[in-house]
Amino acid sequence: MNWPRPVRVVGVGSPLGDDGLAWEVVRKLRERQNVRKEIEVYMVEGGQRILDLLDGQGTLLLVDAVAAGARPGTIHRFQWPDQCVEALRPGSTHDLRPAEALRLAAALGIAPTRVVVFGIEVERLDLQPGLSQSVMAAIPELVRRLVEELEGSPIIKEKSSELAREEQ
Repeated sequence: MNWPRPVRVVGVGSPLGDDGLAWEVVRKLRERQNVRKEIEVYMVEGGQRILDLLDGQGTLLLVDAVAAGARPGTIHRFQWPDQCVEALRPGSTHDLRPAEALRLAAALGIAPTRVVVFGIEVERLDLQPGLSQSVMAAIPELVRRLVEELEGSPIIKEKSSELAREEQ
């Protein structure tokens, strides 16, 4: 598996409703001991903020709310470009949807070499504080899958090999 550097994990969301799931995933990911310094981790509000982090290089692991009509709490994973990206959280007149931001990044020549999208099917996208039970229950599994994906990257394997050599 080819993992162009830098590797960035970006959670897109807002502090309200199930749209906040990506921020919770990023928070939990940051708490894990096995996420290396070589992996950049960000939380952004609104798809247009993704553009601020892109430079046409590397790997982007994007985390967002998904509204595809599946059972709430369902975990999704797909590579971009893919029509499934359209199921990411809806935008508004005030910000771009992540799908629009990725298309714009491609047009501007700043899209990363590799984009993998992770999401959880939402139960609600209202402005109430807190996450729904179905989304909250799926977050630990999504974090586990992200860590598994990151640990499978050459960056983590290289770093592990370097640490093993240093300890000898």
